[in-house]
Amino acid sequence: MIRSMGLPAKFGAIFLMLWLAAAEPAFAAPTSVTKNQDINFGKVVGGAGRSGTVTISPYGGRIYTGSVMPLGTAFSAASYTIAGTAGKNYTITLPASVTINAGPDQMTITSLTASVPLAGVIPAAGVLSFAVGGTLNVNSVQRNTLYSGNLTVSVK
Repeated sequence: MIRSMGLPAKFGAIFLMLWLAAAEPAFAAPTSVTKNQDINFGKVVGGAGRSGTVTISPYGGRIYTGSVMPLGTAFSAASYTIAGTAGKNYTITLPASVTINAGPDQMTITSLTASVPLAGVIPAAGVLSFAVGGTLNVNSVQRNTLYSGNLTVSVK
C-alpha cells in the first residue's frame, strides 16, 4: 500500500486537492461599483480662435493651458465607490481616451488618472472610494454648447 504523509494514497490525494483549492489568489470581484458623480470640466470659453486644454485633477484642482478661459467655478472629477470583501485585490481600468459630442462636434478627454492605485487591496472597511480626472482638449473651432459622452471605468 502506498502512503503519502502517513495517510493512504487515496486520502493524501484528497488532502492535496483541498489544500490547492484553498491556496487560490486573493482576487474577488467587487460586490458593487457605484458612480457617485460624473466628470465636469465646467463652463469654458474655447472656439473663436481659442484652443487649449482643461485638466481636472482626481484630487480636486483645475488647470487651463493655451487660450481657453474658465467661466464660473463649478467643476468636479468623476467619483466612484467600490464595495467588496476586505483584503481582496481589485483592478481599475481607465480608457485611454473618451470622445464627447454635441451633435457633429467632438472633443476628446485624454490622460485619465485615478486618485488611488489602479491595482490594490480593498481596505478593512470593505469600501474604497476614488476619483477620476482627465484632460479636455479644446479646439479653436469648438461650438459653445453642452457636450456629453460616456466615461467607462471598469473594476474587477
